[in-house]
Parts: sequence; structure tokens; C-alpha cells
Amino acid sequence: MAEISASFAALRFGLGLRGEATDPISKDLRDALLEEAATQSELPGDGEGLEASPKILAEFRKFQVRRKEALKAQRLAQLTGTPPTGKLGAEAVMQSETVPAQSMSPEMERPPQNVAYQKELTAKYARLQAAPFGFFERLVDFWANHFAVDARRSGMTRATVGSYEREAIRPNVLGRFEIMLSAVARHPAMLNYLDNWVSVGVNSRAAKRRPGRGLNENFGRELMELHTLGVDGGYDQADVRALANALTGWTIDFGLQRPETVGKFVFQAQRHEPGPVTVMGKTYPQKGEAQAAAIIADLARHPATARHVSRKLVQAFVADEPPPELVAKLADVFLKTDGDLMAVAKALVTAPESWQAPRAKLRSPQEFVIASTRALGLTLKPAEITRSLVTLGQMYWQPLSPAGYPGDSRNWLAPDAMTNRLDVAQYMAARAKPEDPMAIADRVLGDLLTGSTREAIGRAESPAQAYALLLMSPEFQRR
Repeated sequence: MAEISASFAALRFGLGLRGEATDPISKDLRDALLEEAATQSELPGDGEGLEASPKILAEFRKFQVRRKEALKAQRLAQLTGTPPTGKLGAEAVMQSETVPAQSMSPEMERPPQNVAYQKELTAKYARLQAAPFGFFERLVDFWANHFAVDARRSGMTRATVGSYEREAIRPNVLGRFEIMLSAVARHPAMLNYLDNWVSVGVNSRAAKRRPGRGLNENFGRELMELHTLGVDGGYDQADVRALANALTGWTIDFGLQRPETVGKFVFQAQRHEPGPVTVMGKTYPQKGEAQAAAIIADLARHPATARHVSRKLVQAFVADEPPPELVAKLADVFLKTDGDLMAVAKALVTAPESWQAPRAKLRSPQEFVIASTRALGLTLKPAEITRSLVTLGQMYWQPLSPAGYPGDSRNWLAPDAMTNRLDVAQYMAARAKPEDPMAIADRVLGDLLTGSTREAIGRAESPAQAYALLLMSPEFQRR
């Protein structure tokens, strides 16, 4: 296989090289990418101030209770014409959304879901900046997008979307697909986002006690269509309903009187639809939680899942029109290794087709923003990065649907989108240190830098203009 450059490796599979001088890489770059992934996967996912999902949800639930008491106290005060009194009354007023923020004590100013969300975002941005190549972080983003959760769905998803990525995605990126799928299916963020936590079997004991509570098929459908088999995976509506029935009872405990389980996944047998189910011709007679677990295990090993996942991986990293031979190669490895994602990642990185595809794929907005900060050595505030991502339409943890953001980069090619990129590039360029732009361009792009871009950078009237030209150059934008 032909020799490849560090700039190309970091462009296609990572987050781009940094602009500062670094020691040359002496080993094969394919090995370097895989070693980086293995090393990064061992780093602890929790950082300073980051909490586990159950603790976050317990605080969120307590906040909900306090807010409810606040509104009750406020209504009572309006009816009686007297202000709330006592410790509960004072706290209730402080929690009320109608009270100006400046009248609250500091710890009461922000809802816990917003605090958790911002802490997680700050930690994520730091990880993206610190990664050597960024291959592992790209894999994390791929799988988090594959199993997408939208922080805007509810206060609960906003509270847990970051911990969801840390707990269900990051530890399993190089593990077995089935383990990741099972972790996703049991995580409170996903159970809430796709409404499975309120799904009740129509013939369950819970439904008989409280008529009107019913089955929700959202998670069963997306688990098949998006997470495993793909839209053309050979299932039908009856299979979706059967899986949804098997998933009834998979929920979240919100009982503050049960501190050992509050905020955690629990299986509630009284919500579960009794009896066997048949999915794609196979009958599952298991009872309780084991029934859906058995179906999930089979879906994780299905050939359609291997093809679906492999195609998405190739499209995300290599080409908008994935080479069929490369997709088939990854799917074969997926099946032969029982969904070993490290083996699949190795197959992706070491396949000749992965490097032979032309650099026609546009960097996504997320990749562009992070690569730009790395190239220019910027230390932006989290709010600045967030503002840039929102402007470009690809904020972390805010996909447009459960399908996640599109893997085909042609979706980011609208005329106004490129104008917005230029605005972001100029914003970042204006905040970079006025060092030698040509030296930075050489470090970031290396042998990919063309004569025309080199000339344009050399003719720039200021370092800021030169940096903007670098960031908007085809060599920087295309991978």
C-alpha cells in the first residue's frame, strides 16, 4: 500500500492536525490511528464535576418536586393575597420561574438539567481538543449519532444526554456491538427520548388497573430501522409491534423514596405484555426482561445489521457514495467477529479502499469547527464553540430526528451553509495569534497544500485573512 501522510490520516479519520510544531510520527500511520483509539478508549470518561446519570436524574426529579411546590405556593399566595411563608414557602418562591434570577441564591439560578448539560459540553469540547489525531473521538461521535438522542426533547434528555454518551457509547466504541446496543437500550436518556419508559402492554397488569395506558412503538421501530437492521432490513410492522411488546416494562425508576434505584433503568413486570412474541419468523418465549434482551442479541448479529452499520461507517469516514467492496469487507469482519467494533475499525483503517477514495467528502460542521480550533490553536469559550455549531446547523446532541445527522456530506452544501462557514472561519481567524500563517498551513496540511492555496495565503493582507483562506481552502474543507 502506498505511503500516506499524517495530514491525510488526520483529515480522513481524525479531527485534523494542530498548527503548533510537533515531533514527526515514525510509525505507520494506520497503526498510529489504531493505537490512539486503543489508548483514548482507556481514559476515564468522567471528568471533574461530571456525575452519573442516576444522580443527575435524582437531582432533576427533586427539582421538579420543588418547582411543583413553588407553583402551588404561588397560586395559594395569589388566592389569599399573602406571600408564602416558612422554609418551604421561601424555597418555593426561589424556585418559581416567575421570580427574577437576581433575587435567587446562586445555587438556585439554573435548573440542574442545564447545569449538567453545560458541564458535559465543556468536558466534551476539552476531549476533542486534547485528542492526538481524534480518530477515537470521531468514532464516539459516529456512534452517538447512530444512537441519536436530542437534548431538546425534554428536561430529562437535556440532563442526561452527555452522561448517556459517556456511559453507553464511549466505553463500548471498541467493544462488541451487542454490548453497546444493550447499554443504549437500557439508558434513561434513550428510554425517555423514544418514549419507552411510558410504554405499557395493553394486556399487562398495569393497563388493567389503569385503562388508557398503552403501547408505544417508537423505540421498537427505531431499534430496528435505525439502530440495527436498517430500513430495508426485512422486517414489517408486525415485527415492530412484537418488539415493542417485548420492550414493555423497560423503564426508569423515579421514586425518590427508593434512593438505591432512583434514576436507574428498572424492569417493571406489571407493565410487561405477557406471552411469547414472534419477530422476523422467530418466536421468543422468554418472560420478563429476558425476552427483549434475546431479541436485541439476535438483531445485533443479523447480517442486515452488519451491512447497515458498515455502510454508515464507510459513508461517515470515506465517501458519500460508499464503495460496495469496502462495505462488504467491513460487514464480513463484523459477522465473523461477532460485532467486534475494534476489529471493524481496524478493517476500515487498513483497507486500501479507505485511502484510495478521492478527497471529495466535505467536513461536517462539527468536524470543521473543531478542526479549525485545533489548526489555529484557539482556546475558545464553550459558548463560542456552541454558537458556531448552532450557526452551521450541527450542534452536538441536537439531531433533527432519531436518525441523527446525515452521513452524506452533500447535505451541508447549501449556498447559505457555505456563507455561514465563511463567517465562522473569519470569526476564528480574527481570534488566532498573528503567527506565520504559512508555517501553520504547512503543519496542518503538509503535502496536501496546493500551489494555488499557498499563493493565496502568501498574498493575504493580514494574518487573519490568511487564516480564513486556510480554513476555507478545498484542502482543509475536503477529506
